[in-house]
Amino acid sequence: MALFGKKSGDSSKSTAIPKAFTIQIDPSKFNLATKPAGPINEQLETLKQKLTKLSSNVENNLMLVVRASTKKNRDLAASAFTFDEQYIQKGKFEVEYMTLAYSNFQKLSDADQKTVLDARMILKELERLAQFALNIADKTEYIQLANIQELHKDEYGLKPMGDITAEMIKKAVEAFVSGNSKHASETLDMMKEIDGLYNAAVQKLRSEVNDQNITNFTGILSVVEHVKASAEIACVIARNFC
Repeated sequence: MALFGKKSGDSSKSTAIPKAFTIQIDPSKFNLATKPAGPINEQLETLKQKLTKLSSNVENNLMLVVRASTKKNRDLAASAFTFDEQYIQKGKFEVEYMTLAYSNFQKLSDADQKTVLDARMILKELERLAQFALNIADKTEYIQLANIQELHKDEYGLKPMGDITAEMIKKAVEAFVSGNSKHASETLDMMKEIDGLYNAAVQKLRSEVNDQNITNFTGILSVVEHVKASAEIACVIARNFC
């Protein structure tokens, strides 16, 4: 499956036709209605469960692509696109329909309306995070780290950055789902660790760059920047629930 575009010299080959309507899902199965079938809290609990599942899938894909990029594993990077299509896009589709229908076509109390709008805000941030993961996957075959053979080591701290960021996303969404502001505060505190790893990575890249490795280093820096930006998105979510 060609995920990274055509190579130079492939001009004689016909351009692949993009697939349309790849999300195989039936919105009628969402059971949307202008009035909840049961107590409103049950409806909102289902929404929270769907959002938690979506968040978990986004976290997992982010960790996967960070691992793929540090190990130059093209197949693993390609699997991120498949996972996004089969699970993340479907989850986004469902949560979007639920939040739109509940907030616009049901007469909710102010408190319940806020819950739905908060869920929609988180959905938008998770969409950004999901795209960042795919951006990282796109760069996998173009960058090379020195310690590619060592399973849990990379010289720029990308693996710990990815793991911490995934945990931050989880905690930020948990702060909404559980109503526990402690999770939100913990998310913001973890950003200090991300900042430390980020600064160390950038300093190392700058100190070692030359004309021979600048293209590779720029790709590595792009991955570092994407992971840091993902952590910052987790903080955007968390600040709403402190």
